[in-house]
Amino acid sequence: MDEPHLLPALVIIAKVLPMKSRLFFFAMLFACVRPAFATAAEYELLSSRDLLIADFEGETYGDWKVDGAAFGSRPAVANVSPGNRVVGQWGRGLVNSYLGGDVPTGRLTSPPFVIQRKRINFLIGAGNHPGETCLNLVVDGKTVRTAIGPALKNGKDQEVMDWHGWDVAEFAGKTATLQIVDAASGGWGHINVDHIFQSDEPRTPSYPDFARVMSGDRTSKVPQFTFADTLEEQEAQLKTNPLLLRMQQSRKAMAGDPHRPIYHYVNPEGSLNDPNGLCFWQGRWHLFYQAYPPEDPRQHWGHAVSDDLIHWRDLPLAIYPNPEDRCYSGATLVEENRVIAMYHGTRVGNMVAVSSDPLLLNWKKVTGQAVIPIASPDGSPLPYRVFDPCIWKKGDLYYSLSGGTVPGPGGKPVRANFLFRSPDLANWEYLHPFAENDQYSLVGDDGACPYFWPIGDRHILLHFSHMSGGKYLLGDYDQERDKFVVTYGGDFNFGPAAPAGVHAPSATPDGKGGVIVIFNMNPAKPTQGWNQIMTLPRRLTLADRDELAVEPAGDVESLRGDHQRVAAMTLAANQEIVLEGIQGNAMEIVAELDPRGAPLVEMNVLRSPNREEFTRIAFFRDRGYRERSEKGRQLSSITIDSSYSSLLPDVRSRAPETAPVFLDKGEPLRLRVFVDRSVVEVFVNGRQCVAVRVYPGREDSLGVSLRAQGQDAELKSFDAWQMTGIYD
Repeated sequence: MDEPHLLPALVIIAKVLPMKSRLFFFAMLFACVRPAFATAAEYELLSSRDLLIADFEGETYGDWKVDGAAFGSRPAVANVSPGNRVVGQWGRGLVNSYLGGDVPTGRLTSPPFVIQRKRINFLIGAGNHPGETCLNLVVDGKTVRTAIGPALKNGKDQEVMDWHGWDVAEFAGKTATLQIVDAASGGWGHINVDHIFQSDEPRTPSYPDFARVMSGDRTSKVPQFTFADTLEEQEAQLKTNPLLLRMQQSRKAMAGDPHRPIYHYVNPEGSLNDPNGLCFWQGRWHLFYQAYPPEDPRQHWGHAVSDDLIHWRDLPLAIYPNPEDRCYSGATLVEENRVIAMYHGTRVGNMVAVSSDPLLLNWKKVTGQAVIPIASPDGSPLPYRVFDPCIWKKGDLYYSLSGGTVPGPGGKPVRANFLFRSPDLANWEYLHPFAENDQYSLVGDDGACPYFWPIGDRHILLHFSHMSGGKYLLGDYDQERDKFVVTYGGDFNFGPAAPAGVHAPSATPDGKGGVIVIFNMNPAKPTQGWNQIMTLPRRLTLADRDELAVEPAGDVESLRGDHQRVAAMTLAANQEIVLEGIQGNAMEIVAELDPRGAPLVEMNVLRSPNREEFTRIAFFRDRGYRERSEKGRQLSSITIDSSYSSLLPDVRSRAPETAPVFLDKGEPLRLRVFVDRSVVEVFVNGRQCVAVRVYPGREDSLGVSLRAQGQDAELKSFDAWQMTGIYD
């Protein structure tokens, strides 16, 4: 007799035993019969008719076939390995493909089994990528059922697992296999699975939001408003809009946080993630971002507007989820009579919405459904990834890139951006991978958050790698073949994006041959009621064919208040010079230095009087790598070192952010430093920018100092301004 048929009888026998004997009985029995069975205590949570398929409590996967690197050689141990925090699993073991992060891919395949009950129930979490991070049921060689996790976290930043299942009554008596698949490498590119069993009864999820997501109820709980079509009427409505009034009160309540910036944009309430769809419409700049409103903390598109790219005014939420579960990253395209937003809607695919009113308050979704679905109607594999899109127009046709990867050397994932074309925004055809001759992306880069725009007489593709951070490619747009021929590439992150580094880009043409880009900056410390912030907007231009120039964009000078100047002086070697009277935690500093023969010159900001805390900006002349281009020039290095920025115990430290920068022989070092409570951004000679988050714990960490190492250097000029807030 097959062992599953013994279980009902064995359970009846066990029920006559005392509890302690019962537990011992099942423990010994299941250890002998099937090592992968649940413990006796766990099994009591199942019906006596339930048939366990796998519980992943053993030291190996048993008879399951392992392909790829995502799952390792054995089940993960909950909250010990691979490293992400999970809640809701049974026992210690589970399937968790976060081994080494989201980049590795692979598959687990079960041994064949006979379907003998009405349902298959299981615990599932993570996911978010249909067909790529999923649990599949295969019958007669076809995938007949599939499930992905909800990509949910609780308030303790733990990934939620909960019960889900399938009705499989129609397959009774058939032989089936299970596949646990991880074919995704970007955000949420992993899958969690535990305790799979056959049953005649469903299991009820215990986490409320889990049940809602898995049931397909995606209606937002946030109040949504329809606004008038004229600017005057819209402004009148905004004065009494309850959502906007709530945001204003929230912003006021958090203004006293000593680490909350005053002139970098921070969302008014809740958490913030990727900026989206930066654009210029009817004389105003519009910034969209992933907002998490308190009554429904799923990604909606938050919205702010500015006349100068610096002073931002909050507006009500722009785009709400439904039919998508969450409104993820995307871009905008400004036409003469409307603005088009294209973005990723989780669990359904890439969405398109349009708006044409003065403040872009009213949005309508084209077709009301995903225009590029995340999965094919028949469940067959797609030749592309449906993820973070951008959009542009050539002639009468719209084009879109979708982020993702293709197999690279040894089958490992490498960045790819998949090109689509449409005549009407509703119907899209897939063309091919877009970038050609890319020698600058790394194995594991996934090309998320793409932005493709002209820059000078060339084109730039900005994107984000969940492995290595913000990046760009320069090249030429072959419009006949619809290919982007890459000639150079570089980075915006020079260390990890998290903690404290810059995250996804949002970009738009500036109308003058350049590109305006804003990033968000990840936190490195828990904060009450908020987390990430936006960088200052940056203007990118071509300094040369394969060389970017970068400067602050917008009217940042309008924020300057009290001004102080330091006279030119010699910086004697190996002596730190504290600049008397130059203090503050919201400042702009413009300095010019001649390093002379000094191999290192440094500026310390947010310095406490006895140097218990300080943030170090260091310049190493001719101490960088040689350039990767044909020029092969010797590069220098600029570093922001936050190792000593904070004495607080909950700050997550990181390695120094070190970026390459080129200075001609005899060219002075020109620094433009922006200090804003918990952020330091440094622009170098109009050619480079580095930025990190810092969290001084001392109220007197306000000072500034200079130092030359080894040999004398010269301070040629130094100006500092106290900066005013953008919400005053």
